[in-house]
Amino acid sequence: MEDVSKKRKERLEQLRKRKLESTSNGDSDHVSLSFRNYTPINSELSSSGTKIATSMDLGETVESKMEGVVERVILEDQEKRGQDVDIFNLAPKAPNWDLKRDIEPRILKLEKKTRAAIIEIIRKERPSDLILN
Repeated sequence: MEDVSKKRKERLEQLRKRKLESTSNGDSDHVSLSFRNYTPINSELSSSGTKIATSMDLGETVESKMEGVVERVILEDQEKRGQDVDIFNLAPKAPNWDLKRDIEPRILKLEKKTRAAIIEIIRKERPSDLILN
């Protein structure tokens, strides 16, 4: 990161120097034209030494910086896949925790109804035993 910032500072200083030199020449009426995207049709403009900027003039681009990144990422992914995976770290400790959370209130209601039904069935089968006790 430091190298990149140093290079950027150097480029900015060079641009400032060029700008100061162009304004200090005293010929403030002269305007320099740069045709970056097209070649001028006017013969006077094209012959005056204007230079069309090319990709080589731009210097380091994003494409050149990112060259080889995809291959490195693929290699890192393959290395990670090649390593042994600890299955216990992948599996959740309680795989049904969400089911318990969602169904627990319903189960409590059903348990109350089940107990009441069991008690009712017992009363119907043995009414005399319950009265004596």
